[in-house]
Amino acid sequence: MERRATSSDVAKTAGVSRATVSYVLNGRTGQSISAATRNRVLAAARELGYTPSTAARTLRRGRSDLVLMLLPPEPLGRALAMIIDAASEQVERNGLRLVAHRVPSRGGAVPLVQSLAPAALILIAPLPDAEIAAVQAAGITVVSLPQTAGDPLAPDLGIGAMQVKHLVESGHERIGVAVPPESGYAWRVKVRLAAIRDACARYGLPAPAVERLGLEAAEAAAAVERWLEGEQRVSAVCAFDDDHAFAVLSGLSVHGLQAPRDLAVIGAEDIPLAGLAVPPLTTVSVDARRLGEHFAQAALASASGAGEDGAALAVAGPPAVSLILRASA
Repeated sequence: MERRATSSDVAKTAGVSRATVSYVLNGRTGQSISAATRNRVLAAARELGYTPSTAARTLRRGRSDLVLMLLPPEPLGRALAMIIDAASEQVERNGLRLVAHRVPSRGGAVPLVQSLAPAALILIAPLPDAEIAAVQAAGITVVSLPQTAGDPLAPDLGIGAMQVKHLVESGHERIGVAVPPESGYAWRVKVRLAAIRDACARYGLPAPAVERLGLEAAEAAAAVERWLEGEQRVSAVCAFDDDHAFAVLSGLSVHGLQAPRDLAVIGAEDIPLAGLAVPPLTTVSVDARRLGEHFAQAALASASGAGEDGAALAVAGPPAVSLILRASA
């Protein structure tokens, strides 16, 4: 078997020290290495087919070249997929790799973090305070969304608040909410409902009428019937996402009803089919790509040494949600 090239071979070929090879190939900053020397090292590494040992580098640094993103235990929707794609592209452009992993169902996240020794941890899903503290104690920076109800950068909080704001400004005083069944989206449903309830309270509206339904016309039709019966009938519905908004529109159709005449409907995420609904769906768009880029930038700042090891960083930047006004609400 042909011997694998080592950093000593690269140093000998380039006429430099092993330390210089390490500085150049590992992207270490703060060293006065000339462009000519850097180019000689890179050329020698290419000629010899040398790549730094990931295992050795991890042992030396105490962390890997990975950025770990922990996801909630739910189906991978369009917005979440876009967050992952955008963050992955940004991280890889800077020489690291993104690993997206659902929060382990047993044993907690700490063993996973310990085994990967990531340069930074991005939290899309919540972790118990004790686990976050353990990760930070290991010197790993934790990047997360700000959990402030008025902050539109927390998408599920911002979506709920914006949905209610639009409906109130359109004259609605009694609001319903369509969310998925308990399984699958428990964390996001909890956050979204909290945002909608808080917004209703701020506007002096009664508590929203919540219906849990799958993506079936019969379930949606039954929910529509409950929303529209009695003296406390609902005049508008905030859907968990555009899929559930489509289900509500289908439920209206079963009864020969139509949005917004009989029941206004507002969705979330602005999927490509939203404009093709009958009527076209008013929804809240999530700038998922920008959010993913903000996550990556914060993680990269930590990995480069710009931030304090073991810090807790809340992503900051421009709003990630906006109203897409169409005909359904």
